[in-house]
Amino acid sequence: MADNDSNMYDALLESWLEFAKAIDEHPEIRALLFDPVTGLPTTPLLFPRISSLLEERGEVSLLAVNVVRYSKIEEIYGWKVFDDVMREVAEVLDGITGTVLRDSDMLAELMISGNAFVVVLSPPRNTVRMEPEARQLVVQKVESSIREKLADRIDSALFKKFGCYVGASTVTYDETVRLERLVYEGLDAALADSNQRESVDAEERRRRLREILKNEAISTLVHPVFDLADMRVIGYEALSRGPEGSEFERPDKLFAVAYDTDLVLRLERLCRKKALEAATGLSADKLLFLNIEPDAVCDPELREALTTSLLAQARIGADRVVLEITERAAITDFTAFRSTLEYVRALGFKVAIDDAGAGYGSLQCLAEVHPDWLKIDMSLVRSCDTDDVRAQLVSSLVRFADKVGVGLIAEGIETREELHTLRDLGVKYGQGFLFTLPVVPFPDEADYASFKEL
Repeated sequence: MADNDSNMYDALLESWLEFAKAIDEHPEIRALLFDPVTGLPTTPLLFPRISSLLEERGEVSLLAVNVVRYSKIEEIYGWKVFDDVMREVAEVLDGITGTVLRDSDMLAELMISGNAFVVVLSPPRNTVRMEPEARQLVVQKVESSIREKLADRIDSALFKKFGCYVGASTVTYDETVRLERLVYEGLDAALADSNQRESVDAEERRRRLREILKNEAISTLVHPVFDLADMRVIGYEALSRGPEGSEFERPDKLFAVAYDTDLVLRLERLCRKKALEAATGLSADKLLFLNIEPDAVCDPELREALTTSLLAQARIGADRVVLEITERAAITDFTAFRSTLEYVRALGFKVAIDDAGAGYGSLQCLAEVHPDWLKIDMSLVRSCDTDDVRAQLVSSLVRFADKVGVGLIAEGIETREELHTLRDLGVKYGQGFLFTLPVVPFPDEADYASFKEL
């Protein structure tokens, strides 16, 4: 366990010692030891149950359900959303009591407003001791149940950032050691077990990503961008995909692991190579929107890729390529960033900013980059026909784009009503599932003829 975690739990132990004493002397403070978000008791209130089990059975087994903070849910979405996630996890744990967990198992939060739950397992029915294999089976069932049920209960984008690992330990009675310290050591072991499971999973994901890079197991799909006035295709966005059916099929997971593993540039280079290889079938009058990570803009190999045989083999000129700056990570050095973009523009390439209205520092990115194209994030497009605030924000982007001469593209159009509203607001270009899902390069554009009626 990291030093800061250890320090936190050492401090927590001291608090528990005081809590236990205070609860005995002032029973009325019990109400203060319930978490206001989930309504669950906190660990000090489990001590009577743990104490009785240790005296009666000589041991007690604990689970630590750790909603890991690497997922950055709180950092990205705020503490209220993280509270909602914790509330959902608590409800799932309560819901599986009586099935995966037994009715006599006790559930609590590790601490008020924390990110971990504690389960005190009731004694085994058929054995004197809790066998490690049986305990591990409970761990696996609880962990899989949480993930399966959360997938249906929270937004899909949020679930992709959700991480939860269950660890376990068994505390053995020792009359020479204070009860609170026994419990602390047991919880420390269970939390360490959950962290170890997370580390093993992370290493396995890194191994699979390296295998993907080694085998160049990246494919390219394309998504058309339409002129909303006459529904003419003006270009295609190239979208990278990992192995079909795997957890790496979606680019957000690919790049999340790549950032954790310091493999972003290698992944970016491979995705760029595959996209340009696919571009050989692109019509001569169409643009290719090529996603590029902020970190990759300053990659020395980017300049080589944009001036060497890759473009020649793709039979595509620089004036037809739009480098679309994604915002999966913050831009930390705008001076170097601008320098590379000036070089890229001198070669004839255009630049787009993705996810306007969301992500990291969009306004600063707009001011620094001076893009040729701007993509409105789907969070603003969604329900813009019924949400006046979203409509007004889109309208302000239209005015901005008109004033500075930027092409404005609405992403994520899913309904006719959204399309009609965007047209009325003056948005000239768009893409979304209303028209088509991403497809293998390159579709017969005659298939889109019916869109003129939308």
